[in-house]
Amino acid sequence: MPQNKKYRNREAKNRVQLFGFLFGSGIFYFLATLPPIFLKRIPMPWLVCWSDPFAPGACPAGTLQYFFNANLFPFFGFGILVIIGAIFGRMVCGWLCPFGYLQDIVYRMRHITKWIVVGLFALLVVYLTWTSPMFAGMSLRQMSYSGLSTRAIIWIAIYLGIFGVLFALFFIKFKKFTISVKFSNWGRFFFFLFPFLLFPLLVVDPELNTGGPWFCKLCPSGTTFAAIPQFLINALPRDFFPFLGLDRQSPFIPYGMASYQDIRGMGQVMFGLKMSSLVLLLWVTMLSKRVFCKFACPIGFIYSGFNYFSAVRVVVDKEICKGEKCNVCWKVCPMDIKLYERGATSHCIGCLECVDRCPFKAAQLVRPGFLNFLFSRKHYLIAPKK
Repeated sequence: MPQNKKYRNREAKNRVQLFGFLFGSGIFYFLATLPPIFLKRIPMPWLVCWSDPFAPGACPAGTLQYFFNANLFPFFGFGILVIIGAIFGRMVCGWLCPFGYLQDIVYRMRHITKWIVVGLFALLVVYLTWTSPMFAGMSLRQMSYSGLSTRAIIWIAIYLGIFGVLFALFFIKFKKFTISVKFSNWGRFFFFLFPFLLFPLLVVDPELNTGGPWFCKLCPSGTTFAAIPQFLINALPRDFFPFLGLDRQSPFIPYGMASYQDIRGMGQVMFGLKMSSLVLLLWVTMLSKRVFCKFACPIGFIYSGFNYFSAVRVVVDKEICKGEKCNVCWKVCPMDIKLYERGATSHCIGCLECVDRCPFKAAQLVRPGFLNFLFSRKHYLIAPKK
């Protein structure tokens, strides 16, 4: 294979992932409240938090849990996932999901990102513990101004202990590891069944006095793109609202910033758990590829069932596959799976790296003819019709 074509798929995927990241968490935020589009009323096909001020659409996980709480079936939200899954399987996870892209970056650049993660989160923790309740019922600033200096010192010691241990993990040498398909199947089944499906139906949220979106409370994507930005926004001076003097009805005000609604008092233990679990997940992500996608994401779990019959999917020709003697598919796979193994298909996110790089042409792409403009025979090995 010519050198200039060797990484063609990776380059294309990186560009699409960057667009998905920017679309899902940034540049098209105004579509959320722009009439008559109102994308915020429509669940996106990937994991994104409804409370993200820069997300144009709603979260599919949160939407499904909301309807479960109301004892209704989410026909529209679930229908979107079914349509996307029936056509592309789990490819959305590999090409468009913002949090999946973030995990890819963290793993690929782990020697650099550990300094960025530790430095950035150290600054965030210092600032947010000063301005917002984290684990404690009051912020450090409130404690200081209320004459509770001893209490503030105790909590500073607690914060140093918790986050000091978490940050120290990044600088201790650990071996990289792979989560087996069997173990990850149990993990994602657990997270789908309990915090995503049963808890909203059976466990009452004391703050809402009803069933709550329990999975969303500790969702790392929600913490990254919604909780942290919201708490930082709430720390802005009151005269910032409405944002930059724009009219309250303007779609160019990021969602939630049209009026000043300080939610920092809701933080406390839950916000502390969100922050610490996110730091822990990012550390694990440096040791194993896409841990959250493989082990805990409920949307990925829903899509995974379509991987066996979706219109676009990756298959392996076992007659020419060399298996353990080759393992190129495993080495290039962002999900760390061996495509030829039993059960691995459900974890495939359709990144097409194995199709692009398999030296024996055993990894092949199935796709209908009308999608030739996306996946042409010139660029991908298309499986023969049987």
